[in-house]
Amino acid sequence: MSKDVSVIIPNYNCRTFLPKAISSVLQQTGLNIEIIIIDDGSTDGSNEWLNHAERAFNQVRVIRQVQRGVVAARNNAIQKANSEFIAFLDADDYWFANKLSAQINHMRKNQQCVLTFTNYLHVDMQYEGIIDCFSFWPEFASKYTNQDTEYKAISDPLNVLLQANVVGTSSVVVRRDAIIAAGGFDPTLRSASDWDCWLRIAMLGDVAFSEAVTMGYLMRPNSITANRINRLEAMAEIIERIGHHPDILPQTRKRAKALLIEFYGEYYRESGDRLNALKHAFIALSLHPHKRNVKNLLHDFKYLLVPNIQQGITN
Repeated sequence: MSKDVSVIIPNYNCRTFLPKAISSVLQQTGLNIEIIIIDDGSTDGSNEWLNHAERAFNQVRVIRQVQRGVVAARNNAIQKANSEFIAFLDADDYWFANKLSAQINHMRKNQQCVLTFTNYLHVDMQYEGIIDCFSFWPEFASKYTNQDTEYKAISDPLNVLLQANVVGTSSVVVRRDAIIAAGGFDPTLRSASDWDCWLRIAMLGDVAFSEAVTMGYLMRPNSITANRINRLEAMAEIIERIGHHPDILPQTRKRAKALLIEFYGEYYRESGDRLNALKHAFIALSLHPHKRNVKNLLHDFKYLLVPNIQQGITN
């Protein structure tokens, strides 16, 4: 029998986090759910725990594959899913109560809606809140204050989402036929395949979001910088590729490039390369005169200038 929704959880060596993730799915109410866990060649005891979970919970289906990465794992599960809707959850993230039912109810009432997502909370290893996603993107949510609904429709989602990568993968629900039509996740990208996928789905129909925080996104040590350059290079490729779509506006391309340059500046800043950080802050500001870029430029300039002034006074 077809399910209401298939929840896809890729797993690679996340044995410690899996129980919380799966428990958060099992606590969702009002839906016939299947949980597809794709183990990508784990070596941390995940297999033994997944064997137990599959026996204990009839909603759980485990698929095992030789290690091929998260993109292959998600694409594999999409093909095997047995439902109209697909939700994604990373193995180290978790959902809050009633997340799924609200999203799917909206999509059932709005048949042209192909993708929904929500705000989410960054949490530390003790699951203490750090900051919610939309607080980092205040201009995004502020555009939709005139819509007095839980889920707000994004006008021109392709242009909006290329300028602001606000979609958290573990908050997403998509129509299965839409993600298949879009081609799934691109295995040629070394990173950011999720953002690329959401943009291609946005070409096919309506997109809506909720400001409600419905998911916890775990900030694991080293997860921020481990693959930063791969992600930045992939983002550059995506902006170049999607930027040539006929519906993309020139201003969108400019702001997307400014955002990428800003992220490069952030990378150099965190790496201690303040000169390159200053250079990228200046370029980002010239492309998009935003107060955040002004703040970054002044911060980098002060960092480089003050030691030189102090040295001059000493000499």
